[in-house]
Amino acid sequence: MKTYLLLLIGSVTIGQLTHSNASAQSSDSLFLRVTLEEATVQGVDFVQPKSLDSPKAVTILDPTEWSSSASITEALEFVPGVDVQSRGAWGVQTDVSIRGGSFEQVALRVNGMRWSAPHTGHHLMNIPIDPEDLSHVEVVRSGSGPWAGVGAFSGAINMETNSGASGNRATFTAELGSFDWQRLRGHVNWKLGKLNHSLSLSRATTAGHIMNADAEIQRVFYGVNWDRKNQRWTGLLAGETKAFGAQNFYTSVYPDQYEETGSAVAQLGWELTQNRLRIQAGLHGRYHADRFELYREGAGWYNLTDEGFYVAQWDLPDTAGLYAPGASWYAGANLHRSFVTAANALVQWKSDDWTFSAAADARNEVIRSNRLGGALEGSTAEDIYVKGDDRQNLDGYVSAHRSGQGWDATLTYGVNANSRFGTFGLPAVQLTKTVGTHGRLFGSAGRSVRHPSFTDLYYNIGGAVGSETLEPEQSDQLEAGARWKLASPENGALFIESTRFFRRGTNLIDWVQFDGSEVFEATNLSAVDFMGGDVAIQYQQPSFEGIHIQQARVSATWMDASRTSQGFTSNYVLDFVRVKYDALVRVAGIGPVVWTLRGSMQERNGSAMEWNDAALLQLWGTELSFKGSDGNQLSWRGHVRLDNAFDVQYADRGSVLQPGRMVRFGLTFEWKD
Repeated sequence: MKTYLLLLIGSVTIGQLTHSNASAQSSDSLFLRVTLEEATVQGVDFVQPKSLDSPKAVTILDPTEWSSSASITEALEFVPGVDVQSRGAWGVQTDVSIRGGSFEQVALRVNGMRWSAPHTGHHLMNIPIDPEDLSHVEVVRSGSGPWAGVGAFSGAINMETNSGASGNRATFTAELGSFDWQRLRGHVNWKLGKLNHSLSLSRATTAGHIMNADAEIQRVFYGVNWDRKNQRWTGLLAGETKAFGAQNFYTSVYPDQYEETGSAVAQLGWELTQNRLRIQAGLHGRYHADRFELYREGAGWYNLTDEGFYVAQWDLPDTAGLYAPGASWYAGANLHRSFVTAANALVQWKSDDWTFSAAADARNEVIRSNRLGGALEGSTAEDIYVKGDDRQNLDGYVSAHRSGQGWDATLTYGVNANSRFGTFGLPAVQLTKTVGTHGRLFGSAGRSVRHPSFTDLYYNIGGAVGSETLEPEQSDQLEAGARWKLASPENGALFIESTRFFRRGTNLIDWVQFDGSEVFEATNLSAVDFMGGDVAIQYQQPSFEGIHIQQARVSATWMDASRTSQGFTSNYVLDFVRVKYDALVRVAGIGPVVWTLRGSMQERNGSAMEWNDAALLQLWGTELSFKGSDGNQLSWRGHVRLDNAFDVQYADRGSVLQPGRMVRFGLTFEWKD
């Protein structure tokens, strides 16, 4: 099956190479058109090549791909090489992996700063930013440890926010959909002097597609930027709260789970460009709180009795004591708070052919909990957070880049130093060769590292046992590929890319259940090799009169591993998408309407994903977008979106059933000064 589809697509591919032009465009616009080869890749290294010249496989999303999404993770579902596993729909909780890596092996960078979730990678994508507030999203489909830092094991996701770049304007959005989905969002951009401001407030709720799948999400975002001669200042403040029924999220033995999370982020960045010198610096702070109830508490659910049992409030009472007769082992909710503070800096000097860079990222990661960490000195029985841990981490690198005579080469040496796990060297090399005018050959090699999360180290409840003896996991990766552009002024541009990759992981951290055991244990696996490739073709047509294909992309990703789960069940490392086919078509020129078709077909290695068909899991959806205006300051746009059009019943992770067919309708009004 795989061979015939690959032959049909061709033996060459492109990841999507479009860019939102963050400095000049607003991501609220549904009908942006951009030039693919002029897109700037932000996450490969600090040289920031154009996408055609990237030494790594990179997918850069067009803003139209996330304009109707409740969460950016909905758009990532259709990106080549990306595996999106949702425990809760609409961005309630999502694990993202790249090229077979686990959800812990992906780095997230926002406005040039790495965001980390030391408690658990399950919370990394709790991003307190609405998709409409993003202007640039890209996926680096390769390990990027020296530049992106700890966690960029199999790849990285890089985002830029849009902070008032489009002048004075205000928008209001309302959305309704299946399962009583409701979403309201207000947004204002304004300019005072040389300061550009952006403020957004949103709230979304759903009754859920099954019992105990209700959710409420609230976000607030403020962004600001200031350009002064050769300096640029950027800042953001953002917060998010989520409360949701977590039916079967982490175990099907105790299905009636519930979770509340909250996050707050503050960030400040500064950049100076003067002649051949470029300096960047940034400060970052992230607070995350988590309350997890293995037995959902509240009216109609479980209540704590005087005897210390959590008793269900329905016809057949159930208690935590049922699983431990005579005693209640369940003592109540897991409570966690994590704090991350970080500072980074970059110094870069450019000559005619050479660019020299040196950068560092220093951060402190802290956990306070009633479950994770060692006993806190001075804590008493009345304290809530009686356990905790903290660690310091330093990522740094030096890099030399040379371009000339059709060649681009970068040699980098990175270092990771951690107060608990020691020091690691992270060398890397990248090459790009120009072939003709629009052809490129590229390759890269490098090393990445990832430290255990606090959950990996300390969790021990409900049939899951962490290990304080875990070692950091490392990977060495190789990638080679080719990229071409074929274009004509009348017929648009066709982009083609083909990549192959190899990644050897050592001491890989996994949660496994050994044959005959009833618990999952955190452990280091020995070396596992992952190998595969990406194949895709993308077409883009410049705007013209009449009905035309504005954008089309077909892609295929395949991979395999050198090891299988023999003698144990792998919960993460050996559970990956073996084959994935993605498609996207957008047709414009039908009056004010744009029609979009998107689809993903997946075959998984392992048992985490389940669906009601023995063939490939197929997720297809379609959308109609439209716009209009009064000819003056008021305009409107909207969409009707259909997801899971064939009503496939499937579980992305274990027994977490995902929604079937669902429809959403949204309408946005915009006023511009």
